[in-house]
Amino acid sequence: MFRRRERNLLRRTSDRVESLLVFLLVLTFLAGAPLLAWEAGQASYRSDLRAQQWEREHLFPVDAVLQENATVDTAKARWKAPDGTLQIGLVQATVGDLAGARVPIWVDRSGALQAPPSRHDPVAQAVTIGVALALCVAAAFAGLYRIARAVLDRRRDRAWTREWLDVGPRWSRDSGRY
Repeated sequence: MFRRRERNLLRRTSDRVESLLVFLLVLTFLAGAPLLAWEAGQASYRSDLRAQQWEREHLFPVDAVLQENATVDTAKARWKAPDGTLQIGLVQATVGDLAGARVPIWVDRSGALQAPPSRHDPVAQAVTIGVALALCVAAAFAGLYRIARAVLDRRRDRAWTREWLDVGPRWSRDSGRY
C-alpha cells in the first residue's frame, strides 16, 4: 500500500548531514531571529524614551545675548540659568552676528552649556537595530554553514582520494580491454 521512498544511492552520509544542517540553520533562524530582533528593537526603543525623558527633565533652552561681534564660530555671551544665576561663556554663533544678538542654547539646571537634545526617532532607531541584528544573525549562520561545508568537503575529498587509490589502478589496468 505505502511504498517506501527509494533512496538515492549516490547520496552520501555527508550530503544528508549537510541537508540536515541547512534545515536546522534555516529553522533556527526563522524561529529565533525575529524574536531577537523584536527584543533588541524594544530595548532600544525603551532606552531612547528614557534618554528623551531625561533630556526633557535636565536640559533647558535659553537665549544667550552676545557680548561681542561673532568673527569666528564662537562668541562671548551671557545668559540666565534656570536657577536665575547669570552665566558668561563662549557659545556657538554665526559669523557676522552682532553684539546684542540672541542665540538659542541649551543648558543644564546650573546653567552650564550642554549639547542640544537628540532629535532622532526612537521607532526608526528600534527598527534599524532590529533589522541589523537579524542581518548579523543571518551572517553568523551563513558563516557556520560555510565552516561546516568546508569540513564536509574536506572529508568528501579524502574519501574520494581513498576510493580513487583503490579503484584507479584497477580501472587503468582494465581499460585496455574495452
